[in-house]
Amino acid sequence: MSDERLIDALRAAHGRAAVAQAAEVFAVRELYRRHRADSAEPGPGGVRAGEFAASEAAVALQIDEGTAGALIDIGLALEDSLPQTRAAFAAGRIDLAKVRVIVDNTRAVAREVLDVLEPRLLEAAGRNNSVRLRQAARRWAARLDPGGAQRRRELRQDERDVRLRAVQDGMAVFDGLLPAPGAQTVAMRLREMSLQVCASDPRSMPQRRADALVALADGSGRLRCQCARGARCSKFGIPIEKPRRPLIQIGIPADTLLGIQEAPAFLAGYGPIDAALARILAEHARFQVIPERSATDDARPAAEEAAKWLPSPRLEREVRAVDGMCRFPGCVMPAAESELDHNHANDRRSDRSGRTIRTNLAVLCTRHRRLKTLADNERLPWRTWRADLDRLQWTAPTGDIHTTVREGARYLFPRTDTDAPVAPYTGHHRSEPIEAPAPIPVRPADRPTAEDIAYPLDGYIVVHGQLRRIHPEDEIPEDTPPPARAPSD
Repeated sequence: MSDERLIDALRAAHGRAAVAQAAEVFAVRELYRRHRADSAEPGPGGVRAGEFAASEAAVALQIDEGTAGALIDIGLALEDSLPQTRAAFAAGRIDLAKVRVIVDNTRAVAREVLDVLEPRLLEAAGRNNSVRLRQAARRWAARLDPGGAQRRRELRQDERDVRLRAVQDGMAVFDGLLPAPGAQTVAMRLREMSLQVCASDPRSMPQRRADALVALADGSGRLRCQCARGARCSKFGIPIEKPRRPLIQIGIPADTLLGIQEAPAFLAGYGPIDAALARILAEHARFQVIPERSATDDARPAAEEAAKWLPSPRLEREVRAVDGMCRFPGCVMPAAESELDHNHANDRRSDRSGRTIRTNLAVLCTRHRRLKTLADNERLPWRTWRADLDRLQWTAPTGDIHTTVREGARYLFPRTDTDAPVAPYTGHHRSEPIEAPAPIPVRPADRPTAEDIAYPLDGYIVVHGQLRRIHPEDEIPEDTPPPARAPSD
């Protein structure tokens, strides 16, 4: 079987699995409806309508009741509010992970907003994984109903919590639910501390982050290098710097910052946040203006700057801001934690190298920059092509073409988000909240993660070494990554 046929078989198997997921969701929903019809006994001591449907399903499927309850809830949402999503799910065109994203991001929007939002989300689901789909869904929902986004955020902040639970082999899981700016502050501090050790430190990036968290709590405030080189360590004797506030980056349109519009802002490493929260965070921020530019701005770049291998600080800042995240399909590694790469190889040894200009630069995380470099060196059968200023095309080994766009530009310059649905006319001013149904309250402990519902692999320990290196955030950046050589004729 060729690679192409194998990929086709993989897609077909995934579609059949989605059909099976849909059948399971519809069956457990029907069980709940029958319980509601048959077991309602009003009054003290009676059986509440549908009360133990999740218990019966959980025992039958050997899953926990929280997961069974989530499946019932998703089934009800599909039947009551999302007929197009229900049909696509039943046909196997989208899987349960994407269905959950659509349900999560449409539950509390008004009917007139839902009518324009659902078809656009289904279109986006056909060309994005569930993580990227969630980014688009949250951005569009916030743009169509900015008041609702702010209210939901204010309510959810009351659920913040940090928990510790024991697992096997003397280990424990430390997790929490935090407001996005606070969580990103913690993440950036841990990454910053993880890079305080020398290149010979034997720990992986995940191990460094875990040790950095403990170092924050025990008062040392610094990650000690474990290279065992003593005074020969390049980090030896460097004094601990005075703690500063970690850098979090927010992209916000100028008219939203000034309160003229209510478009969502972009919190790097997280995604869309409502305009009101962005303005609160901006009160103590340092600003950098990112101008909107066209491809013609690169027509006559300064020859000296275009010939350099490394971009200028101004150019690097602008590319990171408008790209927003890694440009590999499906990757959401923040631009601030990624690297800049030339679309056409810039080889300082060749007269045919690509220029260091905006239309020839893109953000790639360490992992996917390595993939592209190997492809540029003809070691992997991937190919990339810059279709225009916005679109970067990736051709997979099977010949499939995947296109990514500048996510950051969708927030900084909202008019570039051409896929976004247009808000329907409701008789409300844009600044007035649209009346929407209140979200169904669900206890955080009863809400399983997307992995729990779609694929029960959350917490699974991968044994094979290469498979443990697939997370972009776990890659340790190289000090000076070499440029790819220009491909030969």
